[in-house]
Amino acid sequence: MTAYRRLSIKMKMFLMIMLMMALVITLAFTSLYYTYSVYDRQLYDKSSRLLNLSSSTVDVELKKLEALSLDIISDNVIQKALKSLLQDETDYSSFIERKKMTDRLWEHISGTARYVQSVHLIDAQGMVNKYGETLTVPQEKYDRMIQAAERADGAVRWLYPDDDDPMLVLVRQVRAYEPMTLEPVGILFLRIHIERLVEDYAGIDSEDSDIVLKAGDEVVYPYRKLPESVSSGLKPLPGSGGYEIKNLNGKAVFLAQKKSGHTGWSYYNMVSYEDVFQSVIWLKNALVVVYLIAIVFMLGLGMAFARSLTKPIRQLTLQMKEVQHGDLGSMDASISMPASQQMDELGLLQRTYRLMITRINTLIKENYASRLVIKETEFKALQAQINPHFLYNALDSVHWLAKKNRQEQISRMVLSLGYLLRASISFKKNVITLAEELEIVNHYITIQKYRFQQRLDFRLDVPAAYLGCSIPKMTLQPLIENAIQYGLEPQVGPCLIRVWSEVQAENLMVIVEDHGPGMAPEYVERVLRGEVETRGTGIGLLNIRERLRLSFGEEYDIALESRPGYGTRVTVMLPLPKEEELWEDGCE
Repeated sequence: MTAYRRLSIKMKMFLMIMLMMALVITLAFTSLYYTYSVYDRQLYDKSSRLLNLSSSTVDVELKKLEALSLDIISDNVIQKALKSLLQDETDYSSFIERKKMTDRLWEHISGTARYVQSVHLIDAQGMVNKYGETLTVPQEKYDRMIQAAERADGAVRWLYPDDDDPMLVLVRQVRAYEPMTLEPVGILFLRIHIERLVEDYAGIDSEDSDIVLKAGDEVVYPYRKLPESVSSGLKPLPGSGGYEIKNLNGKAVFLAQKKSGHTGWSYYNMVSYEDVFQSVIWLKNALVVVYLIAIVFMLGLGMAFARSLTKPIRQLTLQMKEVQHGDLGSMDASISMPASQQMDELGLLQRTYRLMITRINTLIKENYASRLVIKETEFKALQAQINPHFLYNALDSVHWLAKKNRQEQISRMVLSLGYLLRASISFKKNVITLAEELEIVNHYITIQKYRFQQRLDFRLDVPAAYLGCSIPKMTLQPLIENAIQYGLEPQVGPCLIRVWSEVQAENLMVIVEDHGPGMAPEYVERVLRGEVETRGTGIGLLNIRERLRLSFGEEYDIALESRPGYGTRVTVMLPLPKEEELWEDGCE
């Protein structure tokens, strides 16, 4: 919520439009995908009916084949022949018994078992008695079939198609029934043509089959006609049935599943998803494109709408920031801007703000003029506190008395003091040239030299080309006085106080620096804020700063830099005269 409150109105409106669009699009796509799920369910119902019919008929036929195998192994002729072969008899009698078994096998499968490709009956002597298709089965597969039959203990076991034999094989152990000793007397194999069975009952062509039978990972139907990637992708779903959409062999397939309750095999019905849902998929893609275009259009429209509402507010905010920073020139320019043509609440707000700014500007100008008059009055009142004529006459008498007594030092000190007095209480002008200000500084230094002797090392380095620059009277002298008071007096040794100048960005920087003890940064900040009480009653930094701004403008200021152990530097920014004025002053 904090981040949301900090957003602009334009972004809030944009986010609101996006939220509404997202809600509408979500509802539309939810409805669309619900429709797809209904179509999928209907397709599954159709596939499920087909699978139920196919699995039921195939299971019925497999049950018949199991019943046939039971008839064969319980046949009296076959039972007697197998028991006879269990005993050691002559070759002739064994031949006769095997001939009887072969005839009985033919009778069982010739008329009713059209899907039995061949029948094999292995007797106790290991001889194979068979009827039907002649096929050489590898000994390894015979061993597997025998082991499967023996492990089943008389129950039916299935061997699935493989590379040696594509037929489904039913294996069953033959046991003695009369008497009921259940002694193993042989093994029965039925080779079943599973493809023909499925094609007859599922009503499909094996060349284009969409029915798959799997027993675990083994493919029962159609064997060797199903790609390995498709076969490995068919995995049973939880439960006895269901459907899913899978990507098999690079193609989307609608896959329905049914598990046989009799054999446990999984029946799969595969339908090409794209073929069935071609029109639906085209409609879905078309809707996606339409929604994307609508999103882009609505984004642009929403941004334009939000910008049209927030642009006047943003302009008004910028004008207020200019006023906040005291940019009077920009404020005057904003007043002269054409009024907004909007007639809504924003237009009324802008017009009201323009009227307010006009009134504020008038009041500021009036207040500025009043402050100038007040400052001028206060300054003149300070100057008028001392009777200048009395002081002039007294200092002049002292000067000539010193001259008469040949006291040159006293004479120069009195002369400098008189000059300082005339400069400080003169009513002629408040802004003088830099040369006149430096003359005041020289007289002040003359007096201080007699006081501090060699401890005061004063250096003046201001080019003559800049002596014509204007400066408020009594600007540099208070700064040098501060340098002496706070830089020279606290230390025992000599202290360098230097006045020099440089030009920066068409302005003249006059620097007063000392090599005194310096000040901490926190103390400097307090001095600039006027929070430090001065020792004397002279002119402070804030007074100098205010007179600079009143004389030349708000952009002219002073800068104070100081570090403990490195001294203090005060920079006064002055307007630089034109080149012609500088040249004339240099010639003079």
